[in-house]
Parts: sequence; structure tokens; C-alpha cells
Amino acid sequence: MLKCPRCGSRRTFLKHWLGRYPRCRTCGIQWHREHGFELGPIALNVVITFFTLAVGMIIAFVATAPDIPVLPLTLGTVAAAIIIPLIAYPFTYTLWLAFDLASHKPDARELADAAAAVATGGAAGALSEGA
Repeated sequence: MLKCPRCGSRRTFLKHWLGRYPRCRTCGIQWHREHGFELGPIALNVVITFFTLAVGMIIAFVATAPDIPVLPLTLGTVAAAIIIPLIAYPFTYTLWLAFDLASHKPDARELADAAAAVATGGAAGALSEGA
């Protein structure tokens, strides 16, 4: 699942769980393809988190009704609201890049930049960039 959507390599733009390289280290495609690109993965992460929390709360309410333990469910929900986005973070960036590449094909300039970055080592050379 955490492969480059363009080339399929595991040497993708993910540096570590919460960090990214500016390009895929194999094909050179940039993960930040346009201004505001980060809004897509963040929105996808929010949708996944809210959906998971809603399903979890419904299951917990149905399973514990009529005597619902409010404090444990609240603490569990708060913990899940912190942990789920951290777990989903790299997956949402990869999924969003795959969606973006499928709906907005790279143009010749972007492909030439990617090839040049791979040829000059720029895909791996700019390792300090990205968070």
C-alpha cells in the first residue's frame, strides 16, 4: 500500500512515518504537485478518522446500552481521535497522490523534471526537504 502510485516502488517519497522526501526516490515524481495539494490528504485523513470514530461509537453504544459507560467511552474516543490520524497519515498521502495522478496525468514538463531529478540524483539529493 505504501508504494509510489506512479512507478510502484517502495522507495517512495516517505522518509519515515511522518516525514516525506520531496520526490519519489525511484521515478522522481513530486508528491507536492500543485499549490494546496496537502488539503486533499488532510481531508481524506479527516474523513477516515471521523468515519472510524462514528462507527466505533455506534458499536460501543449499541453494545453497552442501556447502561452506557460515559467516561471510558469518552477517553477511548479521545485516544482514538489522536491515534487514528497518525496511523492513517502516510496512507492518505499515498492514496491522494494516486488519485491525483489518475485524474491529473503528469504533463511532459513534470515528467522531464522527474527524469532529470533521477538522473542527477536530485530525487535522493534533496533529502533534507520535506517534513
